[in-house]
Amino acid sequence: MTWFYEIRDSNHVVASTGKGFETDKAAMAAGRKKARKLKASGSLPGGGIATVKAEQDSEVLVPRK
Repeated sequence: MTWFYEIRDSNHVVASTGKGFETDKAAMAAGRKKARKLKASGSLPGGGIATVKAEQDSEVLVPRK
C-alpha cells in the first residue's frame, strides 16, 4: 500500500493532497514542503495551515480486463 498526505487550512478545509509515497515519513516530508509553499504564497483561504497528516492509502487498484 502507498501513503498520502493531506493539508488542511485553519478553517479545516482540505487545501492540498498528494499520494503515492512509499513511507509515512516520505509523505509527511512532502506534505510539510507543500505546506510551506502554500503558506509562503498566501493562497490559503483560511489564512494558515492547521494540520498536515499522512495516512495509508487503502484504495486497491485492480486492472480492468
